[in-house]
Amino acid sequence: MSRAEWQEIVERVASAGTEAGLDLVHAFDVGHYNAVAPPAGRLQDFNASNRLGILIGNTQKLWPVFVRAVENDAALAGSETPLDTYVTTRVTSIVRQATPHQHSLVFAHVTEPRAFPIQRLAELVGFAALSPSHLAIHPLHGPWLALRAVVVFDVRGPDAAPAEPARPCRTCSAPCLAALERAVAASGSPLTSTAIAEHAAAWILVRDVCPVGKGSRYSDAQLSYHYAPRRSRIGLG
Repeated sequence: MSRAEWQEIVERVASAGTEAGLDLVHAFDVGHYNAVAPPAGRLQDFNASNRLGILIGNTQKLWPVFVRAVENDAALAGSETPLDTYVTTRVTSIVRQATPHQHSLVFAHVTEPRAFPIQRLAELVGFAALSPSHLAIHPLHGPWLALRAVVVFDVRGPDAAPAEPARPCRTCSAPCLAALERAVAASGSPLTSTAIAEHAAAWILVRDVCPVGKGSRYSDAQLSYHYAPRRSRIGLG
């Protein structure tokens, strides 16, 4: 039996994504998602039902690919937000090369005029549940993943409704919640990126105490990048 067009598109996105370090790709039906999504989280559907949506993210595998890209690209190295720039450039290219169909892209790092609820989407499409500490929890990678973008293609997608995501937190004592409370108390209010950087160990512990996905833990260099407010602390400048 021949594959549907949407399956071929997903395969192209996944193959190119893996090469770019964006190794998490999850297809879903936009119509089913929009039917249960909050108003601020609804996606473009091109005035048709059953459009193809793809959630794109990464595990620890992004870091070495990203570092090599920075080392070989002076413009990227000089960016104020090199990882966001890298993700935007690579995802845009991957999507454009996957199919000539129209598409709509939403990036998690774009917060104006408002942030897109990508963690909520990940839960509703069956990819990753939310933990008590508000981290996305994947059944294999635990909290060691990042959700980067969502793309909708103007092509018929999968017919099935999203499956319920695995929920490992249901049988867990929630050590992440206590760790989160300690991190918030240490950092004070209002919470700022500088305060998080000053108490990075406490914030990293929120992930480290999770019993799921230990083998997918980010490297120390990757953690330093994510929790540092200045490029001078991440070894890229």
